[in-house]
Amino acid sequence: MNHEVAASYAAVRRIARRSGSSFYRSFWLLPKDQRDAMSALYAFARITDDLGDCDEPVSIRRHWLGLWRQVTAMNLIGDPDQPMRLAPAIDGLSDASCQHLVEHAANIMPALRHAADRYSIPSRYLLEIVDGVLADQQKNRFDTFEQLEHYCYLVASAVGIACLHIWGFRSPLPLQSAVDCGLAFQLTNILRDVTEDAQRGRIYLPRQHYEQHGLDEDDLLHPRRDARLRCLIVDETRRAAELFDSGWQVWDSLEDSGRPMFSMIWRSYRSLLRRIAEDPDAIVSRRVSLGMRERLGIVSNHFVKPLYRRLPVPPVEVGEGQRSVSHS
Repeated sequence: MNHEVAASYAAVRRIARRSGSSFYRSFWLLPKDQRDAMSALYAFARITDDLGDCDEPVSIRRHWLGLWRQVTAMNLIGDPDQPMRLAPAIDGLSDASCQHLVEHAANIMPALRHAADRYSIPSRYLLEIVDGVLADQQKNRFDTFEQLEHYCYLVASAVGIACLHIWGFRSPLPLQSAVDCGLAFQLTNILRDVTEDAQRGRIYLPRQHYEQHGLDEDDLLHPRRDARLRCLIVDETRRAAELFDSGWQVWDSLEDSGRPMFSMIWRSYRSLLRRIAEDPDAIVSRRVSLGMRERLGIVSNHFVKPLYRRLPVPPVEVGEGQRSVSHS
């Protein structure tokens, strides 16, 4: 590993560590090389999200993301030990407001390229992560669930499939289950953030679903305790539960080193979905989250090996969504 790549790995580890994300804690369940690769992937996704969420006008954000995509594509091609390359449109930029793109590229791309080569991560998934953030600049309404599925694939499933390459799996990978797992995670995020997204003028739940419950766009932009909204949230939690069931099937193909991290993330998100399902009205007044005791329980169950070995496989929640439908 040359000096540029080593320095880049140090940079992505700093970005991941400073994020304060609970996702970062799960990296420590992996061997060091895989942990470093996850830091590279996380830092890339984090910076991509930051470019899309900054306070600049949409036109500037889209321009920066387009340049970032070019840099990503150029640096995923060829020898992972070659010097970092910049897209022609970035090379020689004089605008000080764009210099952060050059800095991000220098910090992240060598490690990302090295990790992608080492773990055979197809470049399409990394580019689709950028495409997902670009899509967020252009569209924050979805008429159908199929449209929402495509968006969730870009912002969540593509990230998850890249993770699976780092964790290692036995072929053939159950690709549909991997996609469904990302959909389950992102749909859980969407349900948790209904009010927060409304404050930003965004509605991610599909029109075809909320109109079935007699709701309109204004009801989603100004959410309040309402039996119709409650029924919509319950329906979406059942849909997400079925996606979680499919997503768990990835477990059977995973190498042993990646299973604890996958299990910890799956069980954390599934527990969050259960919280939302237990009190659908809560999303109107607060950001639903797991309590400290529950979070510590999930963490200890994965970091303490005797506890981890006693975890039920599959989790008790698998099939829970279908059981609740059959009993309703």
